[in-house]
Amino acid sequence: MSEMRSLEEALTATYDNLDRLSPRDVSAFWAVVPKFLGGRGPSSMNKQQQQQMFHQFDLILTKSIQEIDQYGYRELATLAISLAKIIDKMSKRKGPPAEGSSHQVLQDLIGENKQFIFREIASASVPILHEFDGRSISNFIYAYGLSQEVVLVEDGSTFFDMLAEEVLSFDSLDEFRPQALSNIVWAYATANEKQPKLFEKVADQIVGLNNLHDFKPQELSNIVWACATLDEKHPRLFKTLADHIVQLDNLNDFWPQALSNIVWAFATAGESHPQLFQKLAEEAIKRQHEFIPQELANILWAYATAGESKPQLFKKLADHIIVEDLKSFNGQNLSNIVWAFATSEVPHPILFKKVAEHIVQLPNLSEFDEQHLSNIPWAFATAGESQPQLLNRLADEAIKRQHEFTSQGIANFLWAYASNGQVDEHLFSSLIPSVKDNLDKYNEQNLANVAWAYSVANVDAPSVFVFDDVFINCLGKEDGFILEDLTQLHQWQLWQDEIKSDVSLPPSLKEKCSEAFISRDPRPSKLQGDVVSTLSIMGLQPQEEVLLKSGYRIDAVVEVNGEQIAVEVDGPSHFIGRSRELTGSTILKHRQVATLDGMKVVSVPYWEWDKLKKDSKEKEKYLHSILGQS
Repeated sequence: MSEMRSLEEALTATYDNLDRLSPRDVSAFWAVVPKFLGGRGPSSMNKQQQQQMFHQFDLILTKSIQEIDQYGYRELATLAISLAKIIDKMSKRKGPPAEGSSHQVLQDLIGENKQFIFREIASASVPILHEFDGRSISNFIYAYGLSQEVVLVEDGSTFFDMLAEEVLSFDSLDEFRPQALSNIVWAYATANEKQPKLFEKVADQIVGLNNLHDFKPQELSNIVWACATLDEKHPRLFKTLADHIVQLDNLNDFWPQALSNIVWAFATAGESHPQLFQKLAEEAIKRQHEFIPQELANILWAYATAGESKPQLFKKLADHIIVEDLKSFNGQNLSNIVWAFATSEVPHPILFKKVAEHIVQLPNLSEFDEQHLSNIPWAFATAGESQPQLLNRLADEAIKRQHEFTSQGIANFLWAYASNGQVDEHLFSSLIPSVKDNLDKYNEQNLANVAWAYSVANVDAPSVFVFDDVFINCLGKEDGFILEDLTQLHQWQLWQDEIKSDVSLPPSLKEKCSEAFISRDPRPSKLQGDVVSTLSIMGLQPQEEVLLKSGYRIDAVVEVNGEQIAVEVDGPSHFIGRSRELTGSTILKHRQVATLDGMKVVSVPYWEWDKLKKDSKEKEKYLHSILGQS
């Protein structure tokens, strides 16, 4: 078989001598098949040739299965891993197999019957599992992971359980080479089969080695990826692998996927190793053009999740992404990228703008799931990026697909729109049924965010906040609310007063919320001081940081023609990014002060004040104008 130069040559030789071939010979044939399946495969066969190839493969496969009880453990392992590699090649091929190609033949024969095939192989192996050596058992496990076939056995457990028990029966794992150890944990993670004892034994084996120089980069990557995927905790393993990678002279042998998976695994597992994150960041910056969209997104997501602040990495990757055609980025990629920038508080307006324009231009948003639909507006709101067209597009999609949203998704979505000052009555009214259906699923933060969002939007929702007092009952765990939640609930209570409803927070919670709202320390800005100073020069005797009955603090209060006027100095934080659109918090404050405290509110936007520079006369003239003085 090793001398064969093509699939057709190997197939013909095997078929012509089929009656004389031993199990070892037949398994050797299957071992070479994956090697000839590169690309899309030949498509020049006519119908007769295709039928002939199918017939030949069919007879060889039939013989393999019919005589499988005669196979020793090595032949079984070779057969399993070879067929698994064939199936894997099929699954990774882009598009359907070419008509009349060997790929199509194998898909029709093996791909369509893989469940039966792997069940038969498993059944034949059970009586002789105790004979398997380390290499064979690891290949066997890898094969079932690659094929993603979970075979059930008679006692209700799986074949994966039996294979794990077999590995655990080894006194030590010294005979398992690095690739074998990596393949074992990778297979269980790929099949989503948790085996804590097995993972612990493999991890202890790796940690106990003198060094890890025999491990290839892909094997190191697969090990931490598998542990993170199955949430198998082993801090010493992560530290051992990280220390080894940090000490390497260079990472030239690490493929982009390995680099991406390693940082993803450490972030997902919650394992900190600053030196590793620094080294991988430097490598990612140097080789940014080698990464595919998913790898770029995973790297950014990982650094944001791990709380590893690397502004230079984020800027370099963003600069790379904005010159790329975003058609190659799927919904999850785009969602993870903007989420990562918002979470890490790394500004990059051009990136957000390009992502927004790309999504708006898509023919449909079917590739975006509910988490993407909620994370994207959350990211734009958190980053202070205003993109109304994007938000309108996502709002329309959310209304149509609201039944797909989780309670967390609904809460985040509404909070994002309210924070961004997008108080679309149609959106907030349309989502009321979903908000109501999820009331008993919200945690404390979700409840506060939903209540605050509807307060900003000023959209009455009696079926949520009044009906049978379900919402009020959900607020029972008072100790679960943090300071920010309490301040939001206070503003919701003010909103109930605004709309003159009879709904009220429980007395003890209401008091807590009021105290939290009032207790916030005022932080006058330099801009505010300049405005107040000018008001004083004008002889208006402004009062600074005035606490109103509602609990709001006003930057300055002046009296004009017998009327008390609230002067709000709105700096950059009161607007969405570089736009002149007010944030939801500012909209709510202006409205509630006017409605509840009965005080006229005038705003001094920072950009209007900055235009006046140091011209004191123009500043006085400006303030006279907005205060209604002639």
